[in-house]
Amino acid sequence: MDTKETSYSQMVTVTRLNYMSDCNFTAGTIVGVLEDNTPVKVADDFYEFHHGHYWRKIKLGRKHYYVVADWLKKI
Repeated sequence: MDTKETSYSQMVTVTRLNYMSDCNFTAGTIVGVLEDNTPVKVADDFYEFHHGHYWRKIKLGRKHYYVVADWLKKI
């Protein structure tokens, strides 16, 4: 059993940014929108290339979602 806990970094959005239920661009995967300059917790263990973009996993509340990494910057 893997008991490794995920660590997170603080980042901020650099524009309005859709967050998704998975790393895809279909309409059904869009969960919501983060406004420009919104601080987010980004999982350190997820940075993957899908559909022509690098993606990061973010934590909002108790759930995880996915965003295109190009629109995040370190605080």
